[in-house]
Amino acid sequence: MLTNNNKTLFIVDQVQFGYHTGNYYICKYLRDSYSIIYICKEHGLSKIEMNGVRSVYVSRKGNSLVRSIRFFGKALQEIRKHSNCIIFIKYLKGISLALRLSNPSHLVVLDVRSASVSQKRIRRWLYDSRLKFETKFFKNITVISQGLADKLNMGQKAHILPLGADVISSTNKNFDQVHLLYVGTLVNRNIDVTIHGFKRVYDELVGRIPLSYSIIGTGSNDEESSLRELVDKLGLKSVVLVIGRIPHTEIAQWFDNTNIGVSYIPLTDYFDVQPPLKTFEYLLSGMPVIATHTSENRKVISEKNGVLVGESVNDFYLGIKKILQNRASFDSEAIRNGAKPYMWKAIVTNNLKPYLQRICE
Repeated sequence: MLTNNNKTLFIVDQVQFGYHTGNYYICKYLRDSYSIIYICKEHGLSKIEMNGVRSVYVSRKGNSLVRSIRFFGKALQEIRKHSNCIIFIKYLKGISLALRLSNPSHLVVLDVRSASVSQKRIRRWLYDSRLKFETKFFKNITVISQGLADKLNMGQKAHILPLGADVISSTNKNFDQVHLLYVGTLVNRNIDVTIHGFKRVYDELVGRIPLSYSIIGTGSNDEESSLRELVDKLGLKSVVLVIGRIPHTEIAQWFDNTNIGVSYIPLTDYFDVQPPLKTFEYLLSGMPVIATHTSENRKVISEKNGVLVGESVNDFYLGIKKILQNRASFDSEAIRNGAKPYMWKAIVTNNLKPYLQRICE
C-alpha cells in the first residue's frame, strides 16, 4: 500500500503542461497529496509552471513514429526511477498500452476522454475498435461519461470521472438585453445554422430589445471567412461578431459582457456521449444556455438554467424565443450555484482523489 509520504503520481499526456484544462486542474488540486511528475510533448508554447509539479518535456522532432518511440522511451525512463508510483495516462494510441505492458508492477490508470468524432464512419470504427481492444489490458480506467463507457464496452472496471470546468466570470447577469456567446471549435459544428436562427429573431425584434451574438473559436480559414461572409450577406455585421481565436487571458471579458451561452453540438451518435465543456463554463459564469438536446446536455439543462433545442434553424430560433419569454425568471447567481458540483475542485477532491486512494489499498 502506498503511503501519503511516498506517493508519486505520473501524469502522461501528449499535450504540453498547462494547455490541457483537465490535467492542469488535476495537478492543481492533487499536488498537496502527491509528488506530481507531468510527462508531455514540447509544442513550442510558453512553458507554464506550477509549484509541486515537475514537468518533463519531450521533443516532437522527426516523423510520427520517431516521436512516439522517443516519447515512450522518455516516459519509461522517468517511471523506472520510482518504485512506488501511480501512472495516470491519457489515452495515447499505442503508447498507453506499451507503458502498461512495460510496467506490470506499477498501478496504472488509463484516462479516456473521447471516442472518435470523425465524420467518416470507417475512421470512427477503426479508432474505436482499437480503443476497445487496448482498454482490455487495463484494470483501472477513468472515463468521461457513462455513455462513453457503455459505447466502448468497458464494463465494471470503468470509473466515471466527469468533465469539469471553472468559473470564468463572476459577474451576475441581468437579462433586460440578450447577448449570445458561442465559444468553441468551428469544425463540424454548423454554426451557420445558429446565425440564420438569430437572424429570424433579430428581424422580428429589431429596435424593441438589444440583441447581439459573439462567436469565438477557430476552424480552418475557410470556415471563419465563410461565417463572416454569411454575417455580411445577412446584414448582421453590427450585431454578430465572428471573432476567431483569442488568448485564454482575454476570454473572461467576453463572458462578463454577454449573458446567454450557446452550446450547439450536432446531434450525432458520436457527439451524443461527449459532455460539452462550454455548457459547464457558461453555467458556472451564471449564464442560461441554449443547448442542443444531446444526452449529456439533457442531464444538466432545465427550465431554470436554459433551454434544450434541436439542430435546425427553426429550432435555434425557437430556443432564443424561449429564452426571451423566460428571461425574467433567470437568476444568474442561482445558475452559478447550481453548477458548482461541476467545478474541477469538486470533481478532483470528491471523485478522483478518493478513487486513487481506493485503488491504492
